[in-house]
Amino acid sequence: MRKSSVLGVVLLVALAVGVARAEVLQVTGEFPAANREASFLRSISVERFGGTDGPTLAIAIERALTNSQFEVIGGRVGRDTAEGSISGAVSTGVDMQPFTRKDKKCVEKAADGKCVKEEEVEIRCIRRIIDLNADIRIVRNTDGKILYSEARPFRDETSWCERQSPDRTVEAAVAGAIRDIAESLRGALVPHVDTYQVRVRESTKGLPKETAQRFKDLVKLTKRDPRAACAGWDALQAEAAGYPSLLFNLGVCAEQRGDYEVAVKLYTDAVRAGAGEGNEAANRATRLIAGRADARERARRRG
Repeated sequence: MRKSSVLGVVLLVALAVGVARAEVLQVTGEFPAANREASFLRSISVERFGGTDGPTLAIAIERALTNSQFEVIGGRVGRDTAEGSISGAVSTGVDMQPFTRKDKKCVEKAADGKCVKEEEVEIRCIRRIIDLNADIRIVRNTDGKILYSEARPFRDETSWCERQSPDRTVEAAVAGAIRDIAESLRGALVPHVDTYQVRVRESTKGLPKETAQRFKDLVKLTKRDPRAACAGWDALQAEAAGYPSLLFNLGVCAEQRGDYEVAVKLYTDAVRAGAGEGNEAANRATRLIAGRADARERARRRG
């Protein structure tokens, strides 16, 4: 094996080991819906959608919102009693554009079937462009306020030439677009619970040797006993107050146990101390605060 190849293998192994050794804490939290006001609706009906593909999108939205915080009510009862309604229109266009391109073609073969002469020829091709646009709005029926109004476009472009076929039909492409639009609407309206991993900060630069070793031991402990590791970092504050890695990791511990306000403060302090990754973490914890507040508001409105 060449020396460069050996070095490449060693580097890949080192990177793999580094990833494997990274210590994390697992966190579960509820994040708010993107459209918070619409997410507070208790019941919702999906009304008429105009356009040839409108009824298909309406059904897809009903399915997407099933098993969410909404009571989805259909038919006349839904129109008369639902707190909110979803309606809109879908426009779909398909444009077929012929074009030619140059390609090599065998014009002479040997007795054994191998090509011995090629020529450059023009071949006929088709470019297909599908443009679909869904205009969707949500109205709160109690006062007529529009809570959501967005256009969701979709474009699919594909081409093929002689003796070829497109990778999917127009019907399949449109059906996939409609499913995606319905799921993206669910993402805008429905809060979601995520379980994710946050990598703890391992840097001990600037710490006294003995303190640094205890800090590293606690990092390793996260794999076996996260609660004990968090307690250990808390005890280290007496001798490493204001240290960026300690502040950040204590923020992760607070986020894990659901003390989001404490987590935001610790992450913010960590950023001031030099832990830049605290910005993203503070934003995440702030969203978790909003998610918890929204859950309480929905419960209050439902009595």
